[in-house]
Amino acid sequence: MHSTDRLLRALEHAPVRPFSGFVYRIIAERHRDSPLSAIGSVRSGGRYNPPNTFPVLYCADSQMTALLEVEALFTTSDGQLKGSPRDPDLVLSLRCDLVRVLDLTDDAFLGELGTSQEELVSLTPSRFILNARGEETPTQILGAACSFSGSISALKVPSAANGHGHCLNILPDSLLSGEQIMILDDSGRIKAQIDGVIPPPKRLG
Repeated sequence: MHSTDRLLRALEHAPVRPFSGFVYRIIAERHRDSPLSAIGSVRSGGRYNPPNTFPVLYCADSQMTALLEVEALFTTSDGQLKGSPRDPDLVLSLRCDLVRVLDLTDDAFLGELGTSQEELVSLTPSRFILNARGEETPTQILGAACSFSGSISALKVPSAANGHGHCLNILPDSLLSGEQIMILDDSGRIKAQIDGVIPPPKRLG
């Protein structure tokens, strides 16, 4: 991964694309009153954000990927999917309308960032150990540069837990006016949405 300065220069020309569709998010049932809060990612950090920095709303392309990412499911040595006992979870379907998604599942731009698919999904170095030392992982450095750039609304990244899936990591503080995240729930029992408030640059109209 390049240094932050080099990343910021590369991100000035990032090939962002619009995305409209559904992604999936797992939350503990006890958080049902704040289903789109990213405060947990701020406090604990995540693959793309160091602790106590900026929020990331971690989502996935499918319910399966989301369950694997939060370790509600795991793959055994013989390739079988198994569950593990957990407190109750909610599986949320989120409707997204975004205009600035950086697709890092495509190798075309990874060289500009000095990274690779292997680095994006690597479990080493451990973010828990590095963060305890006050250091950041390569993906956390990348996520911070994307957040700081102000020009990216979300990162589409390969899933570290599901080799056949991907994640959509949304930067809620970077959403433009007109961009929106909304929970699908026709029953009306869980209502929440995030509306972007940043005025769009002239080139986006």
